[in-house]
Amino acid sequence: MTKRMGLAVNALAALALAALLGGFAGVASGQPFTGLAPADPQPAAADLKPGLGVKYLIEKFDSLREIEEMATWSKPQAGEPLPMLNYHVGEGAVLSNHNTNLVGAFIDGFIRLEAGTYLFSVQHNDGVRLILAGQEIYEDGEVAPDRFSPNLEVTIDKPGWYALSLLYYEKRNTSTLELYWQPPGTDEFVLVPAEAFAHLPGGDTT
Repeated sequence: MTKRMGLAVNALAALALAALLGGFAGVASGQPFTGLAPADPQPAAADLKPGLGVKYLIEKFDSLREIEEMATWSKPQAGEPLPMLNYHVGEGAVLSNHNTNLVGAFIDGFIRLEAGTYLFSVQHNDGVRLILAGQEIYEDGEVAPDRFSPNLEVTIDKPGWYALSLLYYEKRNTSTLELYWQPPGTDEFVLVPAEAFAHLPGGDTT
């Protein structure tokens, strides 16, 4: 099986699971997110690198708060950038880290968005917080098996690069972190493609 075929199979399996769990229903859950502003100034194309930057802490975490607290006295270590958020790896290595358990991750960068209304959904195992343009749009910090967020409706007024950050941890056994979107004018969820992500060396998204 080729890498591209494997990605397609994983995406189809995730979509089937979402249908069973009630995710990807075609409508957003909760209030839509509006008023988001693109990064100001916009990052220069020459300065951007592909994917999202990531820094790791290795410890047994039971909550997102514990990761933030540890980061006040232990410096997170930079890892290999994440080309996209398509990690559904079972008991394998967590994200771009070689550890298979006890991993906390600070993920930062930009996502390229056009004007219009998007739906987003996150599949994760264990906890995650998703922040777009400084606005928290989803948090579920519990230790639990794979689960999808509700569909998250985001209205974008101006096209451009938007700051994106995630706080994530995996405690034990399996790990998953996937970000799906339904762009304006489309009617199906797909994994956010690699070309929609970028980061600045050092993780500066201001």
